[in-house]
Amino acid sequence: MASTTISLRTDTELKAQAEEILNQLGMTLNGTFNMLLNQIVREKSVPLSLSLSSQNTLYADLLTAEAERNNGYVGRSSDDILKELDLIVAAAEASYEV
Repeated sequence: MASTTISLRTDTELKAQAEEILNQLGMTLNGTFNMLLNQIVREKSVPLSLSLSSQNTLYADLLTAEAERNNGYVGRSSDDILKELDLIVAAAEASYEV
């Protein structure tokens, strides 16, 4: 596969901030840009959410959870959650039994 060079102009601070985040994710700017181009070709659309609302709060939620853990919040174990789900499913199934 032949390759080509693309030259982009962007704000120096914006680039540095993006590279810092990508580095934390184990990614590079070059690799991320190639993933973006591949997705554009595959989906035949630009994979951006252009919205004035902030309904995608996953990252903020993850940061909040991390801060809570760092402040000593333990939460529930996965075993406890699975046991509760088993009880919920059993109760739902029992209510449908004839």
